[in-house]
Amino acid sequence: MLIEPEALQARLDEPDLRIIDATWYLPAQGRNAREEYALEHIPGALYVDLSTDLAEPGAPIRNTIAEPPALAGTFARAGIGTEHRVVVYDRRGGYSAGRIWWALCYAGHPGPALLDGGYARWIAEGRPVTSQVPVFPEASFESTPREEILARKEDVLRALAEQEPVIVDARSLERFRGNGEESTRHRGHIPGSVCVPYGSNLDDELAFRPTAELREIYEKAGVRFDRPVITTCGSGVTASLSAFALMLIGHRDVRVYDGSWAEWGDLDDVPHERN
Repeated sequence: MLIEPEALQARLDEPDLRIIDATWYLPAQGRNAREEYALEHIPGALYVDLSTDLAEPGAPIRNTIAEPPALAGTFARAGIGTEHRVVVYDRRGGYSAGRIWWALCYAGHPGPALLDGGYARWIAEGRPVTSQVPVFPEASFESTPREEILARKEDVLRALAEQEPVIVDARSLERFRGNGEESTRHRGHIPGSVCVPYGSNLDDELAFRPTAELREIYEKAGVRFDRPVITTCGSGVTASLSAFALMLIGHRDVRVYDGSWAEWGDLDDVPHERN
């Protein structure tokens, strides 16, 4: 699930490799990920924007993931198929790369990976970059949807009623407690959920923490590995990185609440909690 920069560089010339630059910024951050990609990126990398390339057009909730056949078509047209080894990175240690990784899994790719440390580590280690944009022929992406890794509002409500799945919120503690800025009418969190900010998965160099440390972080937060987990965040982006981290350390029953707080926080017929 993770590949080291040294190992990726050694494989750059292999024809079955596909690399995705998944960098994405919120509008308020004032940065243009596509322009940054055009200036320089890892050789052979394609650019995929989670909000325009993979989101459901016209959906009322931002970043709503498209249906698996549509995702498969998007990847195939870019030259990414289920026969390819796919490595995803971004410039923020996995902040948005986790979402593209999860979208690939949801659409049916058998084994995408993340670049450990992302672009920041690649650059820090002096590895090659380019401005050349690759063009690949259309590929074959067999869409075999993995619906079991997606959670919808109804699944979250069922989890609250059953009190079995653990709900992990990847937002900051400030937002979780209802003190941070939100674009929704309600602030706070889903009752009974636990807060593990997405940055907890990464060290100071934006690489993933050792698996033993990750497991300790989630266990201290209340995650049990014999119970299902639903991850959530603002709009399903960093929740995907948390899902990756949980699967990396061996949890196999993890779903991403796609609507996340963008949906839940605007609803009046669901419970909200602040503390």
